[in-house]
Amino acid sequence: MTNTIFHSPIFEFKGIPIPEFDVESGKLIRLCLPNFDSKGNSLVQNFKNELLNHFEITIPKIKWSREYSGSLFQRLMKSITVEGYIIKELKANRSKAKKIADFLELDSKEKVNKITIGKRKALAIKCDFEKYDILIFDYYGVSANEIKYLERIVDTEIEKGKCGIVIDRLEFNQNAELNKSIEQIKVTVGNTVYKT
Repeated sequence: MTNTIFHSPIFEFKGIPIPEFDVESGKLIRLCLPNFDSKGNSLVQNFKNELLNHFEITIPKIKWSREYSGSLFQRLMKSITVEGYIIKELKANRSKAKKIADFLELDSKEKVNKITIGKRKALAIKCDFEKYDILIFDYYGVSANEIKYLERIVDTEIEKGKCGIVIDRLEFNQNAELNKSIEQIKVTVGNTVYKT
């Protein structure tokens, strides 16, 4: 049995209609957005970030999970390791940090700025799911060969009763979700919305 955490009514965001949906425990909403609106304006970066910010403000207890980027100084001089990131984010001991790194198939001593964006996102999402029950995040920038890895990490958390909203690019979406715990909503230009 699922527990509804939040109901998002239909709304228009910067001229793009976003359909209603329910955020429920043990469920992931995959909101697939086009790259451009009907006027040719990009929806890839600013629109995505503004929409993520909108959800963070309007949905109680949601956490916007962002991958580690670090300051320019940190990236160039003293990058944090996977283990250090986990310890810092979770106030965990080395044993727990190693266990999480192993689950993520990461070398705990590897520098975070040296791992791929898909693995950085997985690291941030896993750490945030350790602290929060509901997340919002995106799959932008994740390569095709890493998306299954990232989805496996997220699916494991959803199976534990966690929930979230993920923003994805419409052009990369699947025809139908294989995982029944994922509700895919395709938002297209021309005000056509498909829910699967």
